[in-house]
Amino acid sequence: MPDTVSFGIPALDKAIMNGIPKGYTILCIGPPGAGVELFAKRFASASSGEENVTYFSTSERDEDVIKTMEDFGWNTDLKIVNIGTMYYEKVLAKHLEVSKYRLEGLTMRDIRQYKLQGKQEDDTNHNFLTTLTYEISKLDPPFRIVLDSMNFFLEYYNHKEVLSALRTIKAHTQHNGGVALVTLVKGVLDSHIESGIEEIVDAIIELERLRDGFEFKRNLLIRKVRNHPEKTGILAYTIDEKGISAKSVG
Repeated sequence: MPDTVSFGIPALDKAIMNGIPKGYTILCIGPPGAGVELFAKRFASASSGEENVTYFSTSERDEDVIKTMEDFGWNTDLKIVNIGTMYYEKVLAKHLEVSKYRLEGLTMRDIRQYKLQGKQEDDTNHNFLTTLTYEISKLDPPFRIVLDSMNFFLEYYNHKEVLSALRTIKAHTQHNGGVALVTLVKGVLDSHIESGIEEIVDAIIELERLRDGFEFKRNLLIRKVRNHPEKTGILAYTIDEKGISAKSVG
């Protein structure tokens, strides 16, 4: 049995190999509202204490990530690399400044020149996909990586470049015996892009939320465990003030 690390959800650990094997890259996918972001935080907090944990955020402030984990009583001993904040400061803030200048009477010629200079600077200095892979390449084992989420990069970069970066992350994780979790919002992308991501990763956890009368039924689907198809299955999961819990169905 290979060495494994915990998801932080005992029933899920038990359903696979008493955890997830070191060296694996895992995809957590689900629709909005299913709890994918919360799953990512639970995974980040489940470190044994020996792992260097790095959480790459693309849509939440650092303090919001930490506050959510504290609310559930989870371990917050991690490093946050906030790609979303970088994007705002280096790209969006400049676009907002251009809009302000336009309202204040700056000529269109000046605005075009400003935008051209900004685009050239963004292209040369602000490739956040490169930032991501560079930050990961610096991590020393043992490490645990969380990337929440892939949708940010797929929106702003060529899909082939994103898949190539994911392969690089997987190779680094596998070579160093770390673990990596990436998240993806389901149903936003073309199916062939989702399929490309699913082919690369070693394991797929899908969170499914189905309406059942006046309530929602939540299923956790173990859709893929590389080389262990017998480990695929379905668990029921709940989210409450204690966090995420799961149990076998049937």
